[in-house]
Amino acid sequence: MTAGMAAGMAWEDGERERWWSRAAALEHGLERPDWDAVAARAERVADLSPPQLSWLIAKGPEAPAKAVLGWPLQLMWRRQRADLGRVAVARFELDALGFALKEAAEQPDLLGSVVLPFRAPEVAELVAGWLGHLGSARLWARLWFRRHAGFAARALAPVAGGRPGRARRQAEEALRHLAGEPAPAPARTVVPAAWTLPRIRLAGGGTMPRRDVARLVEALTRARLADPPEPPPGDPAPAHGGPPLAVASAAAVQPLVHPPDPDTEKLLAECEPGSLAGFGRWLLSQWLADGMPPAQAWVVPAQAHVGDDATMDVLAPLVRTWPAGGRWERSRHGVAVLATVGTDVALRHVLAMEGRISGGPTKDRVGDYLAQAAARRGLSVPQLADRLADPHGLDTGVTLHYGPRAFRVAVDEHLTPFAVDAGGRRLARPPRPGVRDTEPGAHQQFLRLKRHLRVTAAAHTARLERDMFAHRLRPARHVTAVLLPHPVLGPIARRLLWAQYGPGHRLIRALRIAEDGSFADLHDATATVAGDAPLGIAHPAELRGDRARWARIFTDYEILQPFPQVHRPAVALTGAQRTATSLAGFGPVPTREVIALMHRDGWRGNAYDLEQDTHTQLARDLGGGLTLLVELDPGLARSAHIVSHQQRITELWADHAWSEHWQPTRQIPMGRCDPAALSEALVEVYGLRG
Repeated sequence: MTAGMAAGMAWEDGERERWWSRAAALEHGLERPDWDAVAARAERVADLSPPQLSWLIAKGPEAPAKAVLGWPLQLMWRRQRADLGRVAVARFELDALGFALKEAAEQPDLLGSVVLPFRAPEVAELVAGWLGHLGSARLWARLWFRRHAGFAARALAPVAGGRPGRARRQAEEALRHLAGEPAPAPARTVVPAAWTLPRIRLAGGGTMPRRDVARLVEALTRARLADPPEPPPGDPAPAHGGPPLAVASAAAVQPLVHPPDPDTEKLLAECEPGSLAGFGRWLLSQWLADGMPPAQAWVVPAQAHVGDDATMDVLAPLVRTWPAGGRWERSRHGVAVLATVGTDVALRHVLAMEGRISGGPTKDRVGDYLAQAAARRGLSVPQLADRLADPHGLDTGVTLHYGPRAFRVAVDEHLTPFAVDAGGRRLARPPRPGVRDTEPGAHQQFLRLKRHLRVTAAAHTARLERDMFAHRLRPARHVTAVLLPHPVLGPIARRLLWAQYGPGHRLIRALRIAEDGSFADLHDATATVAGDAPLGIAHPAELRGDRARWARIFTDYEILQPFPQVHRPAVALTGAQRTATSLAGFGPVPTREVIALMHRDGWRGNAYDLEQDTHTQLARDLGGGLTLLVELDPGLARSAHIVSHQQRITELWADHAWSEHWQPTRQIPMGRCDPAALSEALVEVYGLRG
């Protein structure tokens, strides 16, 4: 730390007042007259409940509040940490420096903005390490250096001249940033002497000279991800006056692999593509055989320069397994390679990863890479996924050649394959090869196709169901020109109920796909739909009073849907319920059923948030910045012990997702909730009644 430099505050005009105004967001209305005495007696964090801690920092007695900022606070479960930090800094300024530093260091992207007004050497050293972040920490660092430029240069100069290490490297980078200087070229990496490099064939014939191979490999050692995309995400003072807009690194725009320099491009162009790709796979296999040493990790991003589709088929399974071994950085680089290469084969692998991951940072990163790839083709992600769906040869025709005889393969409306003989007779499966057949593998070809079709159909059915929940839209012309003619997607899409949507995702009308591929409305009349009209897969909760009629139509036409849709259990709010700020509870219900609900995907209890022994509230995020809350009485024990065998659901209400959900007042009309997400949650809650 730099000695002799006093810490101070440097607020922008109106900034302190804006930060302190967030105390209103911490107002939960739970305080009691005895809380002043409780705060005065408190000697550790465990002596205060989370609501008491928020109250104390926001408006409690000054001396105990200052004291608590120096305690080792455990705020990892708190959703309003940004508000709590800003209020603490606005109220106590330099007395909150240590608290702000701990918060910012723990979550730089989400909480780093709390150090912006502090002019202190400790802050300079901390934010110097954020300039390379993909998320909002990069913005907070730039804003801090812009506000405290002269001070930062004086504070970091001794660190940049100090002992080699991370702190020195980060200080040097920060000083270059302040001076507007570019980053230095990456250090050269030495290729292991044990690697005997294979030959590379040239596109014009012959093989590349050894010296050029060495030059190429030396260039490949500089392969890296591109610099973080500009501008950095985030907003310290959003126009709506709420908490700062902060974006985690995984949810930010992800970098592709940096393109090679012109000299390297020339070398690569001289190579025969297949030989060059084989050379790249050899480098990858050598690196894997050596135990994936970090010094040669350039081998992964280098595949973006030399790899082909066969390389992507090798790389993708590795990328999927690396996170399980803690190799998150390698996995991130691998996904970047697949997205940079961007061929149909590469993107199919990325789409498969996205479908397998339920959530978390990796899914966010994969989702962004898919969005970038789709945008480069002028498509949305659903459109890209539709176009890349594997037809398994059914678009051009699959024929099983036994030698003297052959069978054509077709599929029915449920994607069950069958064989058709030369006379047009339909067979559930082709016959086993006979003594006169010269190609006995044809029967196995049918079995493989059947197995692959089952997997592909299941994956796309699940994807389209996710599209229904996420309200992903497609232009009508895409549905008719891409989805319906596709041999795998078409049979799935024809059995779904679609809908045309307007602004704000307002359902205009639901539409069925008729036998001739046209659209039919609720009255079974042909509907004219403009080519650019946005269509999506309708959720039954959006159909309201028309749901029963649509269910009857699908039943009359004997349409067996690929996943529950028109017959799906759903809850549609009445007009009065949409304007109400809560829904009535019910009960009693068995405690074991409520426990089972809490452990289902998407649900959580509040005992951890409140650091108490009983879950008195269940929560489920609905998207759109809202959360559904389910109030319980008497509540569920955190332990496996069941105190009461029955529970009452006393109330259901919605709140902002960023809130702690402590306030006793209800302000958000239930009609603001996404009807599909709310319906899915309410079906589970009302299912407790049996």
